[in-house]
Amino acid sequence: MKYSKLLWLIAATAMMVSCDSFLGNESPSAMDASTVFSSANTTEQAIYGVYNLMGANNSYRNRLACGFQGYNTDIEYSTKSTSDKKADQVLMLYDLGLANTNVSSAKGEDIWSYLNTMIERCNNIIEGLEEYGNVEKDAEMKAFLGEAYFLRSFAYLEQIKFWGDVPARFVSIAKDGEGVNAKKTDRNVIYDQLRIDLKKAAEYLPWSAERKGASANNVGRANKAAALGLLARMDLMYAGKAVRPLTIEDPEGYSVRYNIEDAELRRAVYQEALEACAEIIKNEDYKLAADFATPFHQICEDVTAYDKMEHIWVMPFADGARGQVLNYNAPKLSTDAQTTVGGHLPGYTTGGSSNGHICISPALVYAFDKKDKRRAVTFVTGQWEYNNGEGESKSDTARTYIFPKDTTGNADKLYQKHSQIGTFYLGKFRYEWMAEGRSVSSTDEGIDFPVLRYADILLMFAEASLGGISGDAPENTTGLDPLAQVNKLRARAGVENLSALNMENIMQERAFELCGEYVRKYDLMRWGNLKEKMVAHQTLIREMAKFDTRHALNIGDSIYYKYRFDEQIGGYVMDSIWGLCKGETERPATFNKLNGWQAKDLFYSDTKGLVLSETNYPLFVSEEKLESRQYWPIFSSSLASSNGTLWNNYGYK
Repeated sequence: MKYSKLLWLIAATAMMVSCDSFLGNESPSAMDASTVFSSANTTEQAIYGVYNLMGANNSYRNRLACGFQGYNTDIEYSTKSTSDKKADQVLMLYDLGLANTNVSSAKGEDIWSYLNTMIERCNNIIEGLEEYGNVEKDAEMKAFLGEAYFLRSFAYLEQIKFWGDVPARFVSIAKDGEGVNAKKTDRNVIYDQLRIDLKKAAEYLPWSAERKGASANNVGRANKAAALGLLARMDLMYAGKAVRPLTIEDPEGYSVRYNIEDAELRRAVYQEALEACAEIIKNEDYKLAADFATPFHQICEDVTAYDKMEHIWVMPFADGARGQVLNYNAPKLSTDAQTTVGGHLPGYTTGGSSNGHICISPALVYAFDKKDKRRAVTFVTGQWEYNNGEGESKSDTARTYIFPKDTTGNADKLYQKHSQIGTFYLGKFRYEWMAEGRSVSSTDEGIDFPVLRYADILLMFAEASLGGISGDAPENTTGLDPLAQVNKLRARAGVENLSALNMENIMQERAFELCGEYVRKYDLMRWGNLKEKMVAHQTLIREMAKFDTRHALNIGDSIYYKYRFDEQIGGYVMDSIWGLCKGETERPATFNKLNGWQAKDLFYSDTKGLVLSETNYPLFVSEEKLESRQYWPIFSSSLASSNGTLWNNYGYK
């Protein structure tokens, strides 16, 4: 019965989708593979059918691009991490169980099912194009074949990130019916195949400008740089460490160890990553934006022209229809701000929401160099409010000083209300950066989800040149200086150049550059130091919470700021901020309440007490689970339908 159902699913959905594509394209009717894959138009719609799954309910649209994976880390925190451990909260606390309503479903509306369906659709496209696509003579069809290899590789890397060892199914079920019950496979088998597949993808795909039709110069469509970048990302994962079962069948035992035991093979994999990044750098060095904020403004403004963007590949969502990137990743809007904001912040339909639960770690706030231009982009110190400003002061007279344009002190206004240190929001995605007139439909605004950025290519190149954490450095024959690539980023940030490279400063630079971009947790996993970093991070956070130890760290107790009216936004933004760098422990010299200065406690709340306490700011459930729960379990509903070919490791019961 299961086999016949899957064959029906393939016939109905492998090359088409029943719902409207989130890319805005209609899907082709079911037809013979020889017909579909001999036509560029129907082949492209089959490709759209793969992208479509990213915008499905409980997929990337409102789960995996929305903070339900990748947090908490040593630089990022989700406010959903609360001690009552509800379904969405245990995702961040490293305590996930065998059933979770946010990421698993008995109906197949979950990421395990979507990624497997993506893989199966890509299998059908690859086989169809290789048989009927005339790819040796037709450049456009060859590019579609490369795109299918890229998308299948992406889906597999996501599975490895979430689950570790998963089934390897590189042949369609139509050709191999045994794939219905594919057995869980050692991840190295998949890594080895992806090395082949991504090199094929890079060979078959042209640079973005050379693609045809809707794919040309489109950052939402795969291209040669995207394939090379994903190859490098995969290589660094493969050559690194991971939590692995002692044997793939062992339900309990595990250790943190290298995926590749042979040093020469690790060196070869680092060589591959080095050369892949070098090819991108040599061909597309123009992509590094002059200003760090520009790439994130462009994402929020719906810029998709590849030649104007630092991003190399984004997950394309539909304007105002599919995708909740801002809903979850942007600084929070209060209920009043959602419905009554003016200026360029979007209006919301009834029932719209702003979850805004991604914050940066208090430790990272003080780790940034004071001159680092990235800090003002990476986080904001408050949420948007729309009221008379009572949250800042109960006095009408005081509010006339605080808000210069409010002559009565009692007018409703849009302003950033200060937060305490535990809820400094991620600032890379902001409602005020959206294009004017941009639509927001209930919870969905459809902003594209960034996956790969050029800055990451520079950092991966530098890391590969060192041979990663194992030091298996390859021979650098690329003619590029790794130190110079990293210093491009530091020069843009306005901080001093590094004089030498080592893994410690690369790890730190990745924190400053890529915070909030869904890579840090997986960096820590492949470096084999997630547990070490998280335990040290929690110790530091608890020290910051206490008055005496906080002062020993040269950190003050308060934030000081003034409000500036921003004409473009139509609201008040916090300005002249003081107290968020080490050494800023006293009031600024110009502090005077009569000229609008505000002083607010950062670490203590009348309602919560110490805001960084274990109760109010939990990072994980236990030290032991920081290793055994880095990967999700294969959920009960998937285990039950696997005919015994799937199982869990790491002590999941």
